[in-house]
Amino acid sequence: MNCLEKYRGKLIREINGNLRIILDTPAEIAVHDFRVGIKRLTALYRFLDQIEPGLLCRRQLKPYRSLSKSIGNIRDAHVAINLIQTLDHGAGDACKPLVKKLEAKIGRDYRLFRECARADARIPVRMPTIKALGLSERAILRHKPVMLETLLLQILHIDMAMNATKWHKKRILLKRYHHSLDAFCFCPGHRLDEAELKRIKMLEQLLGDWHDRVVTAELLHDLTGDSARTVALLKKQHKLLLATAQIYLRNWVFDQSKLTRSKY
Repeated sequence: MNCLEKYRGKLIREINGNLRIILDTPAEIAVHDFRVGIKRLTALYRFLDQIEPGLLCRRQLKPYRSLSKSIGNIRDAHVAINLIQTLDHGAGDACKPLVKKLEAKIGRDYRLFRECARADARIPVRMPTIKALGLSERAILRHKPVMLETLLLQILHIDMAMNATKWHKKRILLKRYHHSLDAFCFCPGHRLDEAELKRIKMLEQLLGDWHDRVVTAELLHDLTGDSARTVALLKKQHKLLLATAQIYLRNWVFDQSKLTRSKY
């Protein structure tokens, strides 16, 4: 399927471009884009694996996903630095000690990452082409709506006892749904997915901002003992963001149910 192959090729080139940068320096944008790229690649090959389970793409992805996770601590520290610098009471000199501790942590984590990365013979990232996997265009197009509907049902399911762990899992499902839609960006008919993408991105942003504050609060609590006010403010913010996400999701579920009823 040429349109899907075009996406795959572009994605792998971008991933390896960011990886080359990261091997020289823990640049914030390159670290972020590399991790997003690996998540996009994972969503694509998980979709292909569902069409033909014998492909074993997950096994081929495993070392690259491990590499992405190994640099996750650096990404968390980048997010934490940006967040504490934007907090009103953390502006100016007050936030400098926290930033210095986070920068020192980035240095330590980066040295460990580079040792692991340079020892891995599977760099740069390589994955089989769509053609090499032997999947037909008909099979891919037939499976797409089934896979997306399955993911959407899981996203729209509201558990009466939602906790942080369940919200985090829903956030991961949203990302997978988003990345799966994006994989068809060069394919005919993708414009029909754009309205859905706008709705996804709003909830994804709310949950992403919530998760950033949760992770930063935990990181600061573990890293330093003099950040109680910052942690308290982060916790207040992530509660408000999660409450907003809950309202947004309930409205989405309501709109979806109206749409379903109107079809019958």
